[in-house]
Amino acid sequence: MERDPLIARESEIQAHRHGSGGVDGDGGKSVLSSKANSISGDENSPLLGAGERDGGADIDDFAGLPWHRKPSIFWLLPPFCLFTIAFGGVAVPRLNIILALICREFFAEKQYLPGGMTPVMPILIGAPNEQCRNPEVAALVSKFTLYMSLISGIIGAFTSPRIGSLSDRYGRRTFMACSSFGLLASEITTILAAKFPETFSVNILLLGSTVDGICGSFLLGMALSYSYGADCTSPAKRATAFGYFQGCLFLGIAVGPAMGGWLIEVTGDVLSIFYAALGAHVFFILYLFCILPESLSDRRKKIAQEKHAQEVQRYGGTLKSWVHTMNPINFVRPLSVLFPTGPGSSPRLRLNLMLLAATDTILFGVGIGGMTVIILFAELKFEWGNYESSIYLSIVNVARVTMLFVILPVVVHYVRRNLHPSSHQKGADKLDILLIRFSIIIETAGYLFYAVAATPNAFTAAGVCTALGGIGSPTLQSSLTKHVPDEKTGQLLGATALLHSLARVVAPTVFNLVYAYTVATFPQTVFVCLGSTFAFAFACSWFLREGVYWGDGKGGANGDEEEADTN
Repeated sequence: MERDPLIARESEIQAHRHGSGGVDGDGGKSVLSSKANSISGDENSPLLGAGERDGGADIDDFAGLPWHRKPSIFWLLPPFCLFTIAFGGVAVPRLNIILALICREFFAEKQYLPGGMTPVMPILIGAPNEQCRNPEVAALVSKFTLYMSLISGIIGAFTSPRIGSLSDRYGRRTFMACSSFGLLASEITTILAAKFPETFSVNILLLGSTVDGICGSFLLGMALSYSYGADCTSPAKRATAFGYFQGCLFLGIAVGPAMGGWLIEVTGDVLSIFYAALGAHVFFILYLFCILPESLSDRRKKIAQEKHAQEVQRYGGTLKSWVHTMNPINFVRPLSVLFPTGPGSSPRLRLNLMLLAATDTILFGVGIGGMTVIILFAELKFEWGNYESSIYLSIVNVARVTMLFVILPVVVHYVRRNLHPSSHQKGADKLDILLIRFSIIIETAGYLFYAVAATPNAFTAAGVCTALGGIGSPTLQSSLTKHVPDEKTGQLLGATALLHSLARVVAPTVFNLVYAYTVATFPQTVFVCLGSTFAFAFACSWFLREGVYWGDGKGGANGDEEEADTN
């Protein structure tokens, strides 16, 4: 079988093994410092680079296995694409079901108030209900969706980093299935509420959000997919792999609503898309357990488990219960992976990690926070309806998918070919930093173009401009994983999932409030705010240094002095 193109060539592995100058750390004391070289060799191997970071140890892990049992991102991409299509396909129908259910309860309560009210037409689930176009109903729907987001986001902020850390020690597949189970619960509660409105209140959807948050939500699924991709790819090509996953996400957002609308139109039943999504999630879970090869070998899981046991012993000898971790004081403790101390760390490493995490959170927050106001603004200014908004979303997301599936891989392939092999194995390299800065600049320009766009075509062009900056997120995530040892990948991406969960709650609230308070006077204010937010991210990018990583005893290739914080 032809070698996976995202796996490093053996010649690159050997060159890096003999030329990287890694440090053995505490070599010889356990499996952690044997062939795996956990203190320095791990930085060059298992989780973070299928073979390229450890001189072939990763390839040996799966040597002799048939091709269908060797991990590759191409095993995960097709079902993951189905997963994102199911996620994107139910977003609008779920909102309309919530609207109809709350509208029913609103008018039912009105009828029992003193003086009663004029009878209204029956409210049909999934059908246009003119009587529900009511400011009071709209306010109730807005509050309810906010409650759903808060429940899922806050609980997910607690659970995501812990599940991510567990995946480092026990494998990716089980916990990816866990995140899909949360979405499965959301679809089930939506079906129950819509099919039996007399039996189940709309509040049952809050139960679905609770289960979704406990399972880590969709954001954890994305983070664990990145972890799987990091396990299977070399550091040099990890941005490309992450770009494929991002491309699948936006492909799902673009294709999902169109497929959902078509399915509802054909069947005449709004619940048909939820049955389809239910089937997709069940298929995804079965695929994970029955077909997808696990990306972590037993050796690598054992390494991570032993290192975790050493850390537990160092910090008291007993594992803290999840009840203890729910203490608000411990809420941000998972972010400690962004502030490493001890041998192999350095002030420059900590600064790089925090800057990258902050920039990634800003890009994610602006993207998710601006999504709703962009559509609301366009529908108000240009009198768009569902059709025009769908066309706009399709154009923008096709541009984003093209950047992630075509442009980013081509750029990475041809530019990195001219770089020295060792220059892109550890820490962010020149190309990573340039791509991050480019994406921030282009997205800033896009949001400012939104503010001055006077025609629908100009507004759509602004959306395409922001889409061109879509390469920033996978490059940031890739750069983050190149800074930490192998056994910290899941923990790191779990920490970014925590930050994303917080941004998922804070950003939409802030930007929607800005829009609400300025829509009557200067509605473009929100775009000025969105664009200005990128100014901070752009400033952060100028303090990044290339070649900094955790574990060489000097803080990075640039020779930062080690700061051994031994508490």
